Amino acid sequence: MSKTIFEEKQRFNQPLVWIGLFIALSVVIYTSFFVDNERTTESQLFTLGLFLLIITLFLFIQLKTRIDDRGIHFQFFPFHFSMKTYTWDEIYSAEAIKYSPIGDYGGWGYRISFRGKGKAYSTRGDKGIKIILKDGKTRMIGTQKMEEANSCILQYIQKKS
Repeated sequence: MSKTIFEEKQRFNQPLVWIGLFIALSVVIYTSFFVDNERTTESQLFTLGLFLLIITLFLFIQLKTRIDDRGIHFQFFPFHFSMKTYTWDEIYSAEAIKYSPIGDYGGWGYRISFRGKGKAYSTRGDKGIKIILKDGKTRMIGTQKMEEANSCILQYIQKKS
């Protein structure tokens, strides 16, 4: 059994995200039902259903991160149904850093950088665990506990050396 020394769970729970979704939903409902009289009931219900599906998705999104003696594990539910693991043997380097989610990856969520920075998984903030794998791939896993993650990573990096 691996000894876990770092765990974190994050959600999309920033008020601005929910305010933005509520405003978008309000605009769509208003225009679908009160402005565009030529739309059919089926298309109105489809639009409403689609927005409710998106809101439900935001309710269930959760980023779990764990660091233990096996490696760095994460799960970005509902996109990953189980933990993804990068073992210490696969990791070339890892550190918790400040980064620019919008500038580096185009925002939060599951992102692929078109600037050669790899993939990112984040729900909020500007801190993350940057992992460079021995095969050259880079991953950024968002964290709100940068200092705690860094001290944990350093313990394992020093053991590995």
